[in-house]
Amino acid sequence: MSNKSTWVLPTYILGAALALVLIGCSGGSTNNDPATGSTTGGSATTAKLSGDLKIDGSSTVYPIVSLLSEDFKKDNPGVAQTVGKAGTGSGMKKFIAGEIDIATASRSIKDDEVKALAEKKIEFVEIPVAYDGVSIIVNPANTWATDITPAELKTAWGKDSTITTWDQINAKFPKEKITFYGPTDNHGTYEYFTEAINGKKNEIRKEYQPMQEYTPIVTAVAGDKGGMAFVGYNYYADAKDKIKALTVSGVGPEEKTIADGTYSPLSRPLFIYVNKNAMNTKPQVKAFVEFALGEKGKAAVTEAHYVLLGEDVMAQIKAHVAAGTAGTMMKDFKPGMKLSDVYAKK
Repeated sequence: MSNKSTWVLPTYILGAALALVLIGCSGGSTNNDPATGSTTGGSATTAKLSGDLKIDGSSTVYPIVSLLSEDFKKDNPGVAQTVGKAGTGSGMKKFIAGEIDIATASRSIKDDEVKALAEKKIEFVEIPVAYDGVSIIVNPANTWATDITPAELKTAWGKDSTITTWDQINAKFPKEKITFYGPTDNHGTYEYFTEAINGKKNEIRKEYQPMQEYTPIVTAVAGDKGGMAFVGYNYYADAKDKIKALTVSGVGPEEKTIADGTYSPLSRPLFIYVNKNAMNTKPQVKAFVEFALGEKGKAAVTEAHYVLLGEDVMAQIKAHVAAGTAGTMMKDFKPGMKLSDVYAKK
């Protein structure tokens, strides 16, 4: 109401009007679902949900779950959420210890983690949420390198590599000093890249500058003419004005090439792993999973500059979750494989 109004309703009339409004709001226009705290019709507020929701793990997946958490909080103010980005490895350790409800991961769960969870009698539901393309970034002042092959990447990043100048990767490149930057071994991106390029997880050149966070990696390359690093697609997409990405065998990291798998072998799925008992006994955990698999999940993936899963794969994932199927579908997954092929075999 405008502050310039020159008339005032009597207090008893205002009170009666307010009472009628409250009665109307509590009437049949809103149908509350006691199982999830969600509403159909009327207000979208789901204040009936409470308790805690603990998520930790991949700093690559963090931008997605962080956005999801913000939107989920708007609809569920009674839920106390904690969302961390300790790294895939650290998140999995917390998940195995029963300290968190959901672990985020930029690579699929490992055999030893599956075994450790089984020993703790913890069942889990595996949920791919997006596609990512590990991007090879360099400084914009690097005018000589535009494309690189997996073999050349292995020459540069392999376990026994002693390369110090760009011409040692490709004779067509100048004899410019090269500096290597990348994530620490606590990151799923590190594990995925080393397996995809070097053929074995955790095998990498001795001389490189490992960093816990991706933003400092981008900053380092942006300030170093001879720098090279590997990061998740969204960290490249967010900083295209400061860095550039090399194509790999002629294919660059783009939404289309990441989604169809032609950006190979560096396209990969991103995951959340949910404690099945928590999903069955904590309505807020189940609601968050449903949230992530709905339109809000799509919006978060897009806003975080990752790539949406195909509708066919999403349908299979939703059916998988609805059935409460525990365990991993990714046991035989190797870098370069398509997620659709994995689900087609099941």
